[in-house]
Amino acid sequence: MLKTKTITRKTSTKGDHYSKILIERKKEKMDKFVRDLAKRYDTRLTTILKVEDLFKKHIEFDSRSHLARELRGSIKPSALNTIIARLVYDNKVLYNDDHSLTWIDTKGNTKLNKEFRKAVEI
Repeated sequence: MLKTKTITRKTSTKGDHYSKILIERKKEKMDKFVRDLAKRYDTRLTTILKVEDLFKKHIEFDSRSHLARELRGSIKPSALNTIIARLVYDNKVLYNDDHSLTWIDTKGNTKLNKEFRKAVEI
């Protein structure tokens, strides 16, 4: 008789916690979460603007790692997580159930506004 061994994979609860808070978008949790991240990882305004400009250009990313690849390693993962959390909190980015990221802030986003003008009204 052939014996089989069950392999269990340990999942990262830290990443799951991050994703869960961003997907839920509850203001009270988000506020505390963003403030804690900001205390731990000081992010500069130029870095935040770099991420916002990239979102305005591409509108959507498949994942955080996709966004990080587009930034070509110029931002530490901890700083990028802090920026994403703040953008979700400010209702500029939507963190979707599939962990993709979508830019939803229409102010100053000509590409997105152009798409809205072309959309068919329901």
